[in-house]
Amino acid sequence: MMKRSARLFAALLGAILVVAACGTTASPAPAATAASSGGPASQAAPASASPSRAASPSASAAVAAPCTKIAKAFDPKKVDLTGPWSGDDDGVYYLRQVDSVVWWNGMSGRAERPSSLGRDWNNVGRGVIKALKIDVEWADVPRGGILGGGTLSLTIKDDGSGNVQIVKDSETGTGFGNTIWTPCAPG
Repeated sequence: MMKRSARLFAALLGAILVVAACGTTASPAPAATAASSGGPASQAAPASASPSRAASPSASAAVAAPCTKIAKAFDPKKVDLTGPWSGDDDGVYYLRQVDSVVWWNGMSGRAERPSSLGRDWNNVGRGVIKALKIDVEWADVPRGGILGGGTLSLTIKDDGSGNVQIVKDSETGTGFGNTIWTPCAPG
């Protein structure tokens, strides 16, 4: 099982790096300074720091659309987290659940131009679901301007209207800016 997880993680990371390298001519954001190396929690980079943000949206042929919240019923007996999720940090998270293991790629700027997606911060995570809790290890990858990492303790729960959401309970490490994940439909 450990070898399968390692192979899946390597494949996911490889796919992320390929996607990150394709279809864009924008320069990556400058490396974070010691004062702003706190992971997604310190995602607010000045507009002048990123050449890909300096251009107006009309300069790009395509503008990304926000990930619109969708109904996804909460079923504590059958948890399925695979799909796109919007974060309250203005990011989009693509989750893949394989049995009790959850993998993700989280990217900043879900409403910006496609070439800007993940330029402020971009992270991968791997977590294990036990009951309705997920213990996650995460790390930023170099597409974004921040290189943080740490652990998260998350809860899968009802959002109060019968739909599923994921909520951050606690964290360690450099700081993670998102606290609530909501199922969504990009585009």
